[in-house]
Amino acid sequence: MRKVAIVGVGALPFSSRYKPTFRALALEAAKKAFDDCGLSPKDIDTVVWSIYCETMLRQQIPNMILHDYLGMQGKGGLRVEAGAATDGYALNAAYAQIASGLCDVVLLSAVQKGGDFYSFETGSRGDGLLKGFSISNDVTWLQPVVPGVPPFLTAVCLVPHIEKYGSPTPEQLAKISVKNYNNAYTNPDAQLHQKVTIDDILNSRIIAWPTTARMCCLMSDGAVALILASEERAKEISEKPIWITGTATSTYCVNCSDEKSVGRLLGTHIAAKKAYDMAGIKNPMEELDLIEVHDLISGLEILIYEELGLCEPGEGGRLIDEGIVEKEGPLPSNPSGGRIACGHVAGVSAAYSAYQVVLQLREEAVGTQVEIRQGKGLVQCNDGNAANSSVSILQRE
Repeated sequence: MRKVAIVGVGALPFSSRYKPTFRALALEAAKKAFDDCGLSPKDIDTVVWSIYCETMLRQQIPNMILHDYLGMQGKGGLRVEAGAATDGYALNAAYAQIASGLCDVVLLSAVQKGGDFYSFETGSRGDGLLKGFSISNDVTWLQPVVPGVPPFLTAVCLVPHIEKYGSPTPEQLAKISVKNYNNAYTNPDAQLHQKVTIDDILNSRIIAWPTTARMCCLMSDGAVALILASEERAKEISEKPIWITGTATSTYCVNCSDEKSVGRLLGTHIAAKKAYDMAGIKNPMEELDLIEVHDLISGLEILIYEELGLCEPGEGGRLIDEGIVEKEGPLPSNPSGGRIACGHVAGVSAAYSAYQVVLQLREEAVGTQVEIRQGKGLVQCNDGNAANSSVSILQRE
């Protein structure tokens, strides 16, 4: 397979609602990515579209419309959808387009709006959005009874993990949220810039014990663009190419009658092992400079530490207690602020994580920069059902 690098990146700050259309958001992010690497639409061979939910965009086949709007007429196109892991799967697909020899330069466009949704029953955009993405759940068995993604992840993943291993504690969950709020405070792209305390987190409204409102992700609009290139083209385009040295996906349903999956995120565990093997990583704790992971609830971030092999199962809370995953620690986690405080919308958040890791490895991450020693970072994501999982390793020269 050919080597593949990310040579251009662009992102919009997360917002609770953008008034411009999804077309305008995707175009603005693409312009930023083109400006970042000095390319234009004529240089692109194909576009991989990361669009999680056309229902929320209120537009069937949105990629067809976007293809024209971004000036990609006649170019190849591929749309990927895997819930909140859509962008991780899309990065994997964009990589494959180039590694296989099919293309030399690929644009990955990630865009999603949800703030335009409206519930006429309650007069709330938030309720409309929740109703819109509730059909991501199994509409026969889960959607009628599951009150939302955070309660589902709490009940099906976090609480069984606590019962099985005795951790994490509510205080450890709160520390994750405080960490991410503190990191987002200095990130100009973040939707929230607030200082919070452990008591603020613990005393916020209970969503599903032990998860509180401030342990849950935000609801956002957003857009990100990444430009990938083959080794030959990457060296022509960029002085700082960031190589994708490992990438893998794995789908492993957690709501099945499988004893091995109780309290686990086995999709992430499997994807991480494959990505590590591909990148030649033996000890991720020692070899990675930072990780950006899917903190849809703070408890999920702790479980992900364990599935990434950073510690043994049941010991994830220790990494926050000992400051290991703090911004100044040995392995910062979510220096961007994560989904909890920077912003989250499925199909975009993991692309933003990749954008952040690229900037980190270039040492250009304004407001979020961490110390780079090994030149390697990791991007992980999974969907709201904790079934679709993706892990990618990014590395500078």
